[in-house]
Amino acid sequence: MLLFHTGHFGGGFLGVDLFFVLSGFLITGLLLDETRARGGRLDLVAFWGRRARRLLPALAVTIAGTLLLCWASGPPALLRFALDDAPWVAANLANWHFVAERVGYWDAADTRGFAHLWSIAVEEQFYLLWPLVLALVARGPRAHRRVAAVAAAGAALSLVLMIVLADPADTTRVYEGTDTRAFSLLLGALMATAPVSRLLARAGRPACAWTGLALACGIGTYWAAVGGQDSPCCSGAASSSTPSPAPCSSPAPPTRRTPRSAASSPSARCAGSARSPTASTSGTGP
Repeated sequence: MLLFHTGHFGGGFLGVDLFFVLSGFLITGLLLDETRARGGRLDLVAFWGRRARRLLPALAVTIAGTLLLCWASGPPALLRFALDDAPWVAANLANWHFVAERVGYWDAADTRGFAHLWSIAVEEQFYLLWPLVLALVARGPRAHRRVAAVAAAGAALSLVLMIVLADPADTTRVYEGTDTRAFSLLLGALMATAPVSRLLARAGRPACAWTGLALACGIGTYWAAVGGQDSPCCSGAASSSTPSPAPCSSPAPPTRRTPRSAASSPSARCAGSARSPTASTSGTGP
C-alpha cells in the first residue's frame, strides 16, 4: 500500500483485500478458540473491550493530530472537511459517510484528511457484528460447520452485492461499503473453521505448501501486473456504456467524483478540489 501511494507499485491497492482476509481469519480463530474453552459461550463485552483498548487510543491520537496539522498547515477547506468528517471517524462510520457524500477515495487526497480511515471503519463494524453472529451459531454440536456455512454464504452474498452495485461511473459504494467488503473478511473467517482445516489436513502438507506457493506467486504477479487505478481490469469498464463487474478480487478503486459538499463550496478550490468537466468520470483510485 505504501509503495502504491508513492507511485511505485500499481497493484498495491489490492493489499487491502489481503489485510481484510487476514483480519477475518485471525479474529474468527480467536473467537472460536474462546467458544471451545468456554463451552460454546462468548464474552462479547470482554472482546469488544479488548478491541477498544487496542484501537481507540491510537484512533484518538490520529484524529487529534490530523486536526492540528490541518489547522496549522492546511487551507481552510481542508480543516473544514476534517472537522465535518471527524465525528464519523470517531464513530467508526467514516466509510458510509464518504459513500453518502460520494467522496471518491483517490479524488479525496487533496481535500479529506481522514480519507484513509474508511478501512478502519469497515474493520470496526466487522468486530461489532461478526461476534454477535458467532455467539448465535457457534453453540452446541457441529458449531464449526454452522460457522463455516454462514461465512461461506455471507461471502457469496457479499460478492453478489459487489456485482449488482458496481457502477463504473462511481465505484465508491462497492469499494468502501461494509457489505461489499465483507466478502474478503468472511473468506478469512471461513479459513479459520475446523471443516476447512480438516480438508487441508487431508490434502497433506506438501500439497498445501505447493498450492500456497503457487497462489502467493499468482497473487504477487497479478499485483505487479495491474496498472494501478487506471487498469482496464479494475476500472469497471468505465469506457463501456453497459456496466460490467471488474474481474479483480478487489472492487474497482473509487472513481473520481467531486463531493457534493466540495462542489458547493467556493473555498474548496483552496484545497485543490477544482476539476475539469471530464475529471469526474475519467479516473479511479484505491
